[in-house]
Amino acid sequence: MNFWMIIIWTLLSSLLSYLKMKYNYWDLQGVKQLKPHFLVGHLRKLRSINHRQILKEVYDEFRSKAKLAGFYIYTQPVAVILDLDLAKSVLVKDFNFFASRLWYKNEKDHLSQHLFNVEEVQWRLLRNKLAPAFTAEKLEFMLPSLQRVAENYVEAYGSAIAESESLNVHDLNGRFILDVFGSCLFGLECNSLKDPQQEEFYQMIPQILPSKDIGIKCHFFKATYFDLMKLFGLKKFPQDVESFFKRVVREGFVKREKSGVVRNDFIDVLLLMKNFGEMNLEAEQLAAQFYGFFTASYETSAATMTYLLYELARHEDVQEKLRKHITETLKKHNNQVSYGALNDMKYLDQVITETLRMYPPFAYLQRLALEDYKVPGTDITIEKNTDVLIPVKAIHYDADIYENPKEFKPERFAPSEERKRHPQAFLSFGEGPRNCIAMRLAQLQIKCGLVSLMRKYQFSESAQTSKEIEFSDYSEALVPTKPIYLKVEKI
Repeated sequence: MNFWMIIIWTLLSSLLSYLKMKYNYWDLQGVKQLKPHFLVGHLRKLRSINHRQILKEVYDEFRSKAKLAGFYIYTQPVAVILDLDLAKSVLVKDFNFFASRLWYKNEKDHLSQHLFNVEEVQWRLLRNKLAPAFTAEKLEFMLPSLQRVAENYVEAYGSAIAESESLNVHDLNGRFILDVFGSCLFGLECNSLKDPQQEEFYQMIPQILPSKDIGIKCHFFKATYFDLMKLFGLKKFPQDVESFFKRVVREGFVKREKSGVVRNDFIDVLLLMKNFGEMNLEAEQLAAQFYGFFTASYETSAATMTYLLYELARHEDVQEKLRKHITETLKKHNNQVSYGALNDMKYLDQVITETLRMYPPFAYLQRLALEDYKVPGTDITIEKNTDVLIPVKAIHYDADIYENPKEFKPERFAPSEERKRHPQAFLSFGEGPRNCIAMRLAQLQIKCGLVSLMRKYQFSESAQTSKEIEFSDYSEALVPTKPIYLKVEKI
């Protein structure tokens, strides 16, 4: 009996010593850290997949005291960048030290091999191949397809208000973005705006973007120790989702090449690039890219449009100013919603950017230290393979950067005001070489949809409108956890 007590005591002592060493990592590096629990570190504070609560706590606690601070996911140390100059170094100036992300990737899990996920070498190759597809010329080429979806979008709102003045605008916006992706990227005639229950893509959404498939702690374990998943041959993406994307991409390309039909969509752009020798990706790689673009943009674009309409409904003076601005700009362009007209809508740009400040698509940017990195102006070294987070939402709500940050004020992004701020004070699209490659496409679809709505409908609060938006704990993106209802009336 004494022998087993000694064994147990030795094991417990060893475990406690190991945890003490692990949870003192940042202290030993000379970096301030949130005080961890001696057994579970900061596990109890990890209440959402998107980290927004713990990042706000770290930022509020150490913002004025240090350039960076730390916390732990299980026993893994995570560095949080607090200083905007250091954020610029990580994202831009010293990008080569931080060119990868610590995200799940597995060559056997084909859908994980998309642009936003892969390691530095693969990323550079893919980025160079895909970047030409998002030039201004290519986007203008896709605009007619986008406008056709926008017409259905306006009609869907009209049909909905015939039944009720108070609409779930997030659902309608999500269906608009889905049809944009189907039409402009996949070459599909999606009809989720007209008949969502019969639309295959719409029906696949719960499988592509499951909301509560696993517990939050389990998610962090799988995301942190994904080498174990590869070791045991586990896959993150369901086979039916993988098969769906492979089939959609295969059919889209094969049919398009055989038919010769021109739809002015993303597939046409890629086929043009392929024919001129600019693009040469295997079918599995293409499926992964389409999956990556969809998952990175579907939730975020739909949410951004919803948040924007929500703020316009609460600030009718801004809504009227925007509507007048749209009308006056279109008059200069023969009342045509052209690419040039959309680019000339500078106040619309400000409204969208202020929405993205208040509701950034993701609460943080993530990078991985590829080598030991000495933090400029300090004796601190961020060691190789350390996960590095830049707390976007916390920065966007820093009252020292944005006065009264909870106030919706598009004038913050007038050129004269932007020049007063640090370049990294706004990070909704990321920054540096690994910023959002589809940023201009995201802005274009949001602009096209909103201009169509503003010309036809007035938005205001209804009895069902939430006083404050609650964010989902189960999505990496900052998306609403409940439907967003607004009163919508024809002008």
